[in-house]
Amino acid sequence: MTIVSILMSAATIVMYFFLSLFLPFLTYLIPYYKITKVNLYKKKYSLAINIVVALILVFINPGYLIIYLIFPYAMEFMFYLFNKIAKRMQVFNRIILMSIVPTILISFYLYLNMDRINYMATNLHRMTDIVEKIGIENIAILQKSIALVSNYYIFGAFFVVIVSYFFLFLNLIPSTYKIWKISCYWLIPYMLILWVHKYNISSNLLIENNILECIKWIYVLYGIKVIYSLLDRIGVKANIIKHAASMIIGLSYPPFVFIIGALVSFEFIEVKEIKI
Repeated sequence: MTIVSILMSAATIVMYFFLSLFLPFLTYLIPYYKITKVNLYKKKYSLAINIVVALILVFINPGYLIIYLIFPYAMEFMFYLFNKIAKRMQVFNRIILMSIVPTILISFYLYLNMDRINYMATNLHRMTDIVEKIGIENIAILQKSIALVSNYYIFGAFFVVIVSYFFLFLNLIPSTYKIWKISCYWLIPYMLILWVHKYNISSNLLIENNILECIKWIYVLYGIKVIYSLLDRIGVKANIIKHAASMIIGLSYPPFVFIIGALVSFEFIEVKEIKI
């Protein structure tokens, strides 16, 4: 491959990276592009592109390379790892397990920067440039949002990662979406934590509350897939309508969709190998 091709591929990946900084759910575009375009060629070509991407990010700001390695790169690594060792695993279970390592890395990165986040939350009213941009009346809302991030940063990291994997698989193997399955065993820690909270024997509320939110939204996402399948069964043909309707229902009524996803997860499933 020519140098021009390598540079263009590297530029595309860098562009997707900066786009993902504003819209984190679009991070899946980086592994998707590399899987479908870059990795079709020899390993030397892929290595050359990775090196060029790293050099560009370091030149702009070394911190960007750290962020790139924490999420997009780790996301791609886990995808290839599980595609080798867990092909017969139910797709949703695979997505959940793949999400754990990037979630830990992102959460650790946020934890290391939590002092900055908390400082910003308590001193927003003194930052005149921010006050001028958003208005003094919106400072309290922004402070509450930052406080929410500090209390649910683990869930926030997990949600971004699992939704990114969700879109990645949805784009790589869209025809298999209807047969994606999940295990009901993820409900066990959910029930245990609720029991612990009921009897006030909690050991770490922050982590437990984050785990509850993670599991809840795992089954909300699965419930969205169940609604998609129901729409398909009743004769809705257009994929865009099925996806849009199921996602709107899921995001509008998460408790209801959580119950649907949790109940359907108890069905007996014959596991089929899905190759990518």
